[in-house]
Amino acid sequence: MPDSSKPQTADGYSPAVTEACERTLLTLLGAFGSLKGTLRLVGGLVPRYLTPEAPPDVPAHAGTSDVDVVLNLQVLADGEGYAALADQLKARGFERGKSAEGKISSWQWKRPVDENVSVVVEFLIDAGDDQPGRVTSVAGEKVSALSVQYAGITLSWFEEREISGELLDGKGIATDVIRYADAPSFITLKALALADRHENKDAADLIHVMRHAGPLEQVAEQFVQRKLSGDYPGAIDSGINALRKCFCDDEHGEGYLKVGSVGCGIFHGTDDEDDRFRIQREASGLVQAVLDRIGARLEELGTD
Repeated sequence: MPDSSKPQTADGYSPAVTEACERTLLTLLGAFGSLKGTLRLVGGLVPRYLTPEAPPDVPAHAGTSDVDVVLNLQVLADGEGYAALADQLKARGFERGKSAEGKISSWQWKRPVDENVSVVVEFLIDAGDDQPGRVTSVAGEKVSALSVQYAGITLSWFEEREISGELLDGKGIATDVIRYADAPSFITLKALALADRHENKDAADLIHVMRHAGPLEQVAEQFVQRKLSGDYPGAIDSGINALRKCFCDDEHGEGYLKVGSVGCGIFHGTDDEDDRFRIQREASGLVQAVLDRIGARLEELGTD
């Protein structure tokens, strides 16, 4: 289901809130201590690092209002002292979030930044053989994570970057290395999320990354190499199938009228129908072009 609490168009996001998310991420890393290197950033903050703004070729990404982090459940289970993780989070000003029904959540944590802005941090884990959407305890009964299909691909398929920023509460400037989903894992997870919940932001995010993560041939080749690696069987194929379903021509309709293409048009907030259809056609065409290159490359290599 779409999250009605999130802005549905780009106008609802701001650089100031995205900056608050980055500061929250840096503050969060301190709560994980020596195991912060096992965290993987996913979600709307990733394009800030994966496709950094470089006008005029790479425009600024719309931004985000939350921080999504994939946890390595096995590492946490083998670690020591993680019953105290909730205490570490609280000591840094994080408080438990609430579900849409008002229930206290142990996988969502809210961090007030100022009187106008609060950032929500969501902890995620790979669903594995479990049903996606299940909440699993990762540190006693005090901290949990939401299971997401194929979230574990980010544990191996990631990039890293050193960033600096001011910690919250005037704690000074910190420099740290963040590890975030690479282009194939980001696009795959966004495509699967889009197919499930039909969020405009998911569609716009994956199109932004697909367009600006590198030349189309490079992006396609990354997908091919991930598939050929044999790691995480089914992940790449599932992502490709979700992209086709949400953006491409088939017996159910033309690609520019699919939910992903339409979502892009709505997200970019134009009231002009011709302009919106242009955005939709460009999104559909981009996805089809990348998938055609992936298919041609796999055929060349004699791989399904």
